[in-house]
Amino acid sequence: SPYPGGGGVEPPPGPFGAAGQAQASRLAPAFFNAAEGVPGRPHSGNFSGIPGMASSAPGQDLTAMVRDAEMFNSPEHFLRSASFRLPNSVSTKQKCHIPLGIIMQPLAPVPPGAEQVHEVGYSSMAGTILRCKSCRTYINPFIKWEGNGTSWKCNMCGASQKTIDPYVNSLDAAGNRVDRFEKPELCRGAVEYIAPGEYMVRPPQPPVFMFVIDVSYTAVVTGMVDTVVSCIKETLQSGMMAGGGRMQIGVITYDTSLHFYNLSSNLSQPQMLVVSDLEDLFLPLPDDILVPVSESESIIMTLLDSLPTMFRETKANESCMGSAVKAAFMAMKHIGGKMMVFGSCIPSVGDLSLKSTRDNPRLLGTDREVELLRPVNDGYKDLGAELTRAQISVEMFLAPQQYIDLASISPLAKYTGGDVRYYPNFHIQTSGLKLRNELQHVLTRVMGWEAVMRVRVSRGWKITKFYGHLFIRGADLLVVPNCHSDQTFAITFDMEENVTPEPVMYVQSALLYTNCEGERRIRVHTYAGVTTQNANDIFNSVDVQAATTMLSHIALEASLKTHLPEGRNRLHTMCQQVVQAINMAPQAEKLQFLPLYIMGMLKSQAFRATTDISADMRTYIWMRLESLNVAQLAAYYYPRMMALHNCPDECGVPDEHGRCVLPDMLNLTSESMAQDGIYLLEDGDTMLVWVGRAVDSGLLQGLFGAPSFEKLNPTQAEEIVGTRGDAVSNKIANILRQVRTERSVPYMQLKVIRCGENVEPRFFNSLIEDRTAGLQSTYTEFLQRMGYRPQGQGQNPPQGQNAPPMGAGAGGPPQQGTGAGGMPPMGAALTPPHMMRR
Repeated sequence: SPYPGGGGVEPPPGPFGAAGQAQASRLAPAFFNAAEGVPGRPHSGNFSGIPGMASSAPGQDLTAMVRDAEMFNSPEHFLRSASFRLPNSVSTKQKCHIPLGIIMQPLAPVPPGAEQVHEVGYSSMAGTILRCKSCRTYINPFIKWEGNGTSWKCNMCGASQKTIDPYVNSLDAAGNRVDRFEKPELCRGAVEYIAPGEYMVRPPQPPVFMFVIDVSYTAVVTGMVDTVVSCIKETLQSGMMAGGGRMQIGVITYDTSLHFYNLSSNLSQPQMLVVSDLEDLFLPLPDDILVPVSESESIIMTLLDSLPTMFRETKANESCMGSAVKAAFMAMKHIGGKMMVFGSCIPSVGDLSLKSTRDNPRLLGTDREVELLRPVNDGYKDLGAELTRAQISVEMFLAPQQYIDLASISPLAKYTGGDVRYYPNFHIQTSGLKLRNELQHVLTRVMGWEAVMRVRVSRGWKITKFYGHLFIRGADLLVVPNCHSDQTFAITFDMEENVTPEPVMYVQSALLYTNCEGERRIRVHTYAGVTTQNANDIFNSVDVQAATTMLSHIALEASLKTHLPEGRNRLHTMCQQVVQAINMAPQAEKLQFLPLYIMGMLKSQAFRATTDISADMRTYIWMRLESLNVAQLAAYYYPRMMALHNCPDECGVPDEHGRCVLPDMLNLTSESMAQDGIYLLEDGDTMLVWVGRAVDSGLLQGLFGAPSFEKLNPTQAEEIVGTRGDAVSNKIANILRQVRTERSVPYMQLKVIRCGENVEPRFFNSLIEDRTAGLQSTYTEFLQRMGYRPQGQGQNPPQGQNAPPMGAGAGGPPQQGTGAGGMPPMGAALTPPHMMRR
């Protein structure tokens, strides 16, 4: 695998087959983009070898279509489809029950070893960017040339048009241009055009950051203010912030009043102006709230140094966040930019104030819980729409000690293309590092300003839904004031009524944005999916992780529109349909992992019917899942567990690039564990380390500085692990570092949990193949309920050693002796039946 930590992964046998194949059902799905043969990955190689491939396009060279799609499609780190093969009729679609959708990450980081996106200057295209005159599709590798290259036919709408004279070139025997592989726009699915002046309605926007910081009592005493201002200062001094000499910065602080700061370079120190009248907002300064960093850096630093002490003795413990956002909007609407909002308590005064009495824990886990997950009104959504028109995006960092009504606040970020980061019970000692790292990432990642995006599909198809954090203007213009490398969108599409789709369905996204250097760019991604009338072709080409992402979007939307039980019912129904398809097509190996992901969804904090998830936390999880990329979302629903106490010699040893091999991935069942073991579980958000009661004392001393299990202090252990300098400690440090490298967003905190602690259920609720609090079914039981029929004459799912894991009771820790779930005795060697190298 070209990804860090990726070893050779063999394609697993079908996990629902007869007893000889049943072990593979315990194979945990992997979730890294690049490894071939990983469960849930799209089919690779020549699709022409799949039975039935030739059935979808009689009279046409299907092998050439598939070859072109594989060669020229935009790479999978930018764009992933739920299946490569698509139905060519309503009847075929009804047999498949696979969502038709594509997930896009237009500015995604390019993985190590992958090709960078090629730039295309309009000068190389005879002074213009070639587009279809009818539908405005950008020229791409899938257009058809006519008249020996003097005209071309659009692959989206079918319109023919003349080729401008300077761009004409002759064709080869296959009808392709002889210079096809010399022009990126004709041989790459992902290209970036340098846009000419006609793509600008005003001079390119400078990078603008407006920091809106809560300085109320809670924000000060918990250390939020210290964490935020020190991180801003450090990032600014490092020179890593996007924008360089063009960057502008402003600072507004707030509690029950608004505090503006004159940062003019003509002043010796910043000047604070207080506005206490929140009913009639005004700017006390016409200029100098937003200032160029190149001119005012020293005075900005002086302000950041003084903010924590300036409000050290404050007694104000209420927030006017809504008024603060409106004031920041007034100060930056003439330019646009990124508004960074930091809050520690519910906005209870001023504009768009909210009431903490709305929180009603008695509704949690009931049909009425959704009332707490919907905004109390559209105030913040409407404000977000207003900000979007001014090209302003909002990123929110919320660090409350109690209820903050995140459901009502979060639309401000969602509809401006931003995100919410949530740090409940924040304190600088426990969560300061996470906040600091995530803020620094937001300030330094690749980003595009004043961005709009349009997605087109070819004739015979239609887009039915957009998902993600964006604002839709008109029918199909997606407005994203600040698009960045983490930004992920999804679409669902369907066949037009009474139209027979053509053999190939095309999708093209075009993101028009200004980069931090002030250049107007157009990032274009083009994708081709071949249609078929054979359902087995579709099953064999499913990208299970992308399909899981689409199912997650659909179920989240249903949960919010109706109620959570409806979202869960939707997942159960879709899973039953998938299992029915598996019964009909047992050779579709990759499809067989989809029920495992769906079970993970049902057992996750996003969907499970328990009372231990607050309304704010559930809202945050839903917000996060709306914008995660495919790999991160798959990790959330099916975490990764590995043993740290018995790592092979080759694990945790950095290579020349600093990457290291990780331990084998274990099945998410307590059967994979023993009491003499130490296990790492990560879901892309948090790393949990569980320590068994019988772990060797020497290992405890080496890793955690504790002479025995009884004297192990989890809080101290989290700080000590990987820092003691001996060989074992260094190995574990390298493993943790590698996991964080592979999951760079968000910053993953480490939590150490001793066997028997009251927080232990947090670990074991993630072992989804056991019975858990979210769903009292093991994987085998779940499959039976969904209607799975093993191959053979009415046999039950295989039991015993080769069966899917039955788990131990309700997902508890391994016990001494052999437990009810067939657990190994305490201290027994860990020998999982089938593992996969990561």
